Amino acid sequence: MMIVAAAVLFYPDTAYAQDNRSKTPAYLTIGGFIDGQYTLDADQNTFFVRRARLSISGDVTEHLEYKLQTEMAGGVRMIDAFVKCKFCNWLNLELGQFKTPFTLESQYILLNKEGIDYAQAINRLSGYNDPLPGNRTNGRDIGVMVYGGLMKLDGGYSLLNYNVGVFNGSGINRKDDNLTKDIIARLDVHPFLKDLVLSASLIRGTYADAGNPDAANNRYSFGGEYKNDALTIRSEYVRADIETGGELLTTDGYYLVAGWWLPLESSFRLRPVQRYDRLNSAGTSSVLYMAGLDCWPLSHLRLQAGYTICTEIPSATPHHLFQAMASVKF
Repeated sequence: MMIVAAAVLFYPDTAYAQDNRSKTPAYLTIGGFIDGQYTLDADQNTFFVRRARLSISGDVTEHLEYKLQTEMAGGVRMIDAFVKCKFCNWLNLELGQFKTPFTLESQYILLNKEGIDYAQAINRLSGYNDPLPGNRTNGRDIGVMVYGGLMKLDGGYSLLNYNVGVFNGSGINRKDDNLTKDIIARLDVHPFLKDLVLSASLIRGTYADAGNPDAANNRYSFGGEYKNDALTIRSEYVRADIETGGELLTTDGYYLVAGWWLPLESSFRLRPVQRYDRLNSAGTSSVLYMAGLDCWPLSHLRLQAGYTICTEIPSATPHHLFQAMASVKF
């Protein structure tokens, strides 16, 4: 597999690659990516394979789409397994295991996002490094969702986009742990400008806490993004009110990220990225200031580096984090 991926990456026009593509059915696309990371801080000085994913997807018909994706780094597990039934612009159906529609930033895979990591509030409250029990990783869950766009405009986009789903609320590869379901919804508004989106989302759910099978798990977010071919600016506020041990614990946070592709006269793409990121929980705050570079020297190869100053409040002593990542997609 690594040899085949390298051949596709560096010799896309070879007879082998053309012949291989000609034998692939129109409804079958095989792809994936590998993320190799280096991390240096006070506690770590290590190389590791952060992700190694393989996916199979395709359009069975004009109205039927599917995807299967597995993660092989740290043990093989299923990430995505869903089917989309696409009826029309304003009504579509998705069912299986897939990303929940909570928050804007969580909809990005890290391969297409500005920085190496998600913001703290996204990691903590959108199902990546969640405080609740279960297999709450990768921002995904099992359920069914309707989605679509309303009031399509001349620019080929909709004034309103909606997502409303019913989910187990227990994370990936896991049955529901109680008798209720989580409702997760997001509404995106493009105020007559394709590059600008204003977004709000919510989770209304429960989970099985010790002695309480229906402890509250309620979350919401709001924010916006401006994105075109050169500039990306995005900010969100995320809050969770979670019942634990009979008490309601509030965690909230916000971030602001910006990146700008430099106008280079070549296929080489480079952009500086900056992010301010704060998470508040249990009377303490974690504040991160990140500056980094995002580079695509080839269409299948991405290189990233980021330096972060991390401050814990009320502690006054900051610590420092350096990360670098090389990603190959195929």
